[in-house]
Amino acid sequence: MIRIQKSLHITSLSAIATIVLAACAPANQTTTIPPDATSPPPQTTKLPAGVSIPGVTNVGEINFRTTSTGAQGFFDGVNGSNASRIEVSGTEPINIYGWAILANKGRPADNVIITYGDNNAVVAVAPVNVERPDVAKVLNNSAFANSGWNINLDASTLPDKSLTLKAWAYDSEAREATQLTNTPEIIIR
Repeated sequence: MIRIQKSLHITSLSAIATIVLAACAPANQTTTIPPDATSPPPQTTKLPAGVSIPGVTNVGEINFRTTSTGAQGFFDGVNGSNASRIEVSGTEPINIYGWAILANKGRPADNVIITYGDNNAVVAVAPVNVERPDVAKVLNNSAFANSGWNINLDASTLPDKSLTLKAWAYDSEAREATQLTNTPEIIIR
């Protein structure tokens, strides 16, 4: 009887550890895009007023990739919610947040680029410097302790009342942005 209880206890702990790792680790994404393909071509215009990416004047200089080439992360939520569809006020700031790393370089991403639409129109760029001890613990790497990001968006500057936001881990050296897991739809009321 003791062996059975001990076995069940170990099995339960293994299941809990798997759930915790799955909650903090990037989900496996199924996609119909070939593994080495990039997302649709980015816009080839200057960055919007007030938005800057160090060393970049034209979004077309960045290779947006939907497949992982060493970047990982998660678009955790909007205004405290992790729902896939979120209604927000058109008169209050929209707070978006998550975490992003460059796994192949063993460090946080340089920035997170926030976009919408098939052409990856840039809405904002967030610094990656928020404490995320949970990410460092789950990934067993203290270098990821400050891999969090968050930024407030002004709803009045967004082009549509309904849009899907994407977050991208940016590697400034490679000029490459890799899409993070999760793409919430924002409904502005």
